[in-house]
Amino acid sequence: MNSIFDTVADRRNTNSEKWNKIAISSIAANSEAEPFWVADMDFLPEPHIKGKAEELAKLGVFGYPSFPDFNKTAASWLERKHNWVVNEGSIAYSMGLLHGVSMCINLLTKKGDHILIPSPTYKPFRELCSLNDRVMEDYELGYKDGAFYLDRERFIESAKKSKMILFCSPHNPSGLVFSQEELEFVLGVAKDLDIPVVSDEIHGDLVHPGYTHIPMGKANEKIGAETITLMAPSKTFNVAGEHSAIAIFSSDSTLNRFKHAQSALWLSTPGYLIGELTEAAYKNGLEWNEELCRYLGENAELISSFLEENNLGIKMVNGKASFVTFLDCSGVWDKIEKKVRENPDRYSSSSGGVLSRFFGVEASVAMNDGTWFGSQYKKFVRINYGTSRERVYNALLRIKKAVESL
Repeated sequence: MNSIFDTVADRRNTNSEKWNKIAISSIAANSEAEPFWVADMDFLPEPHIKGKAEELAKLGVFGYPSFPDFNKTAASWLERKHNWVVNEGSIAYSMGLLHGVSMCINLLTKKGDHILIPSPTYKPFRELCSLNDRVMEDYELGYKDGAFYLDRERFIESAKKSKMILFCSPHNPSGLVFSQEELEFVLGVAKDLDIPVVSDEIHGDLVHPGYTHIPMGKANEKIGAETITLMAPSKTFNVAGEHSAIAIFSSDSTLNRFKHAQSALWLSTPGYLIGELTEAAYKNGLEWNEELCRYLGENAELISSFLEENNLGIKMVNGKASFVTFLDCSGVWDKIEKKVRENPDRYSSSSGGVLSRFFGVEASVAMNDGTWFGSQYKKFVRINYGTSRERVYNALLRIKKAVESL
């Protein structure tokens, strides 16, 4: 049966980073490689977002905004999507999720403090630690049989050295979805050590059918640790370029400090366009979002079954949420590494790793090299399957051909 998500936008020559040929060449050693890297999707926008944008463009006036119901709208979304009843007074606007993370780092820690971040790690988290003169406490998730998992003993040891936990749930780049019990473990450790948990949940609205995302703040209701849960419409509704997020606080004191710090930067309210689009999405986008989750789950199943059936020495990792996940290429790593090492001119790029360059040149598929998430992940690539099933399948065919040519 056809899906609305079988149709994708032509994003070439649109100032899209994902489709920028210079950027693609830098990681894939091939400017013509098809992009399966930057974490935004190629689908057409949710109809109410598109309609609102067209309405605003037709009006042609972009004056100073006022959104008195912004928190109420966000709270309604959280209840309908996650069955999480949130006091709208505990919500603050943030100009993007990374902005919110940076604000929390500065409010809750001091220069030189260690911040626990699970790895593989979304690279900007590492950069935010460095830019703010903090130290990343690199806690490695356990990995076994093609799946990452929460290594509890190692987590406790890392947490003891840290002044804050920066969590990522669901996890990027693995697509790992954490259970209530796992989240309560994290929160229990944090409470015992009296350190806050800041949770990046930008992929939380995109969990595949059969799995459930539990917001950190909701999981915390019986534990009582300090939490700041960060969520955003950007991945949920494919408006990643419009920086907008919400932060839900368990502590009124931290909430007030956050708001004061934002006001000092004159960043306490959303801009006119993104505010309108966010409200339109949160009010009207649930049905579209649920259909998207089904489609992404089917794309993930296609990738997993294709790799297993063709015995390529590549396995899909976790992949239970969102539209990005790791591919474990350890079964074919030695052959690929040898070919790339022996042909440096053919696989030359400014920032790509062994795998991203190989698949960029030989399969014309541009993916994030695993080393972008930590040097120890050189045998992984991250694939973005937030595009039509036809494009995903054709990319898999080219990957198969590239591996079988070794």
